[in-house]
Amino acid sequence: MSRGLARRVAAVLPRGVRVRLRALLERSAPDPRDVERVRDVTSRQWARPASPRYVTSYWDDVDGPADSVGKRRSEWLADLPVFRDAASALELGCGPGRNLWVLQRRRPAMALFGVDINPEGIAHARSRVRGTFLVGNLYDLDRLLGDTRVDVVFTMGVLIHLHPATLPALVDAMRRRARRALVFVEQVSATNEVVKGPARWRPTRRVTGDYIQWSPDLPAILAGLGLAFERSAVPIELQANGGRDLLVVPLGL
Repeated sequence: MSRGLARRVAAVLPRGVRVRLRALLERSAPDPRDVERVRDVTSRQWARPASPRYVTSYWDDVDGPADSVGKRRSEWLADLPVFRDAASALELGCGPGRNLWVLQRRRPAMALFGVDINPEGIAHARSRVRGTFLVGNLYDLDRLLGDTRVDVVFTMGVLIHLHPATLPALVDAMRRRARRALVFVEQVSATNEVVKGPARWRPTRRVTGDYIQWSPDLPAILAGLGLAFERSAVPIELQANGGRDLLVVPLGL
């Protein structure tokens, strides 16, 4: 059944049935206009000049005496076994570099790389972390990174901002950059659940700012790419929006 015909049929169905049918259509054949709108809106949101609180809120007193949740979450990440013998790591959506700063403290010899769309975040990361940092959009990862390869590629609370239909290509690009492992500290579901914004969002509706977030079906995406993974929960006291599940994909040497 074509998308247009399905929508005409749905118009005469009860509302509950229409909602379920629209969800099925969205999952099986995302509207390209939706994908493009999400890319445009979220890219503008995260690339725009930010208030001074942008850096401080994400940095979260990691180098101070305060025992903040953000600080402890970065320390938990850096202590994961997957980083133990890694010589290099790349964070996608690194923001001001808090996670990379903690990795540097834990493993001073590790070569560190970060990519983020926000120039202010990258400027702060460069001021605090010895590493290579690039300003750019994760949708353009291949162009940004060229032939760069590292031991571990990781994200934290980033995939919620990307349309689920774009994630297979992104994860595949990550796989090509990683020698040892992929690490995802994200928030996942089995339904690509919308966790922020209208339940059935369409580009004809007004969308402003960081208006929509998903809990993507990352396990299905990994399985579809033939990638085995280990899944566990982020410690409950360290969980936050976008960071409730840990998925580690071992790739070998």
